[in-house]
Amino acid sequence: MARTEELLTQNRDPVLGELSWRTSEWVGNIEFGPHRVRLLIDLDDEDHSRERQIESIAYAKALLPKVLKNEAELRRQAAEEIAEAAGSEASEEDRRRYASEAEAAAAAMEAQVLCIGFPEGGYLECRDATQAFYGASTVVIRFDDEGNYEEAEVDFE
Repeated sequence: MARTEELLTQNRDPVLGELSWRTSEWVGNIEFGPHRVRLLIDLDDEDHSRERQIESIAYAKALLPKVLKNEAELRRQAAEEIAEAAGSEASEEDRRRYASEAEAAAAAMEAQVLCIGFPEGGYLECRDATQAFYGASTVVIRFDDEGNYEEAEVDFE
């Protein structure tokens, strides 16, 4: 493991912006669609060397455009999966209503945090801007290392 003085403490990147090192992750803010969101680049393993720090930034720069391109689809798939899960215990009428509202629910999701988990994908934390679908809960949308949808969950706070 690298000595603390060997680690980078900050990084300025033209794509990712200003990043600060905090224990095991890079932290910054980034334009994500129409919103500014918190960016986390998390090094999943125990090797927090300078080399791994640099590799994690390169990985995030390569993955970011894929996630941005797929962002609407990620939200749509999450809304559909959540509607299906909610409908599994509901009446037939409620199931139809949940399914019909999935598109509006996806549109209401507003990104708050983008976490890129080096080297294996990451997740997007969203809030319901209208609070009509998920209230004050956080929707966590997980994606793979190509920016493709994996799964979603609602984190009831």
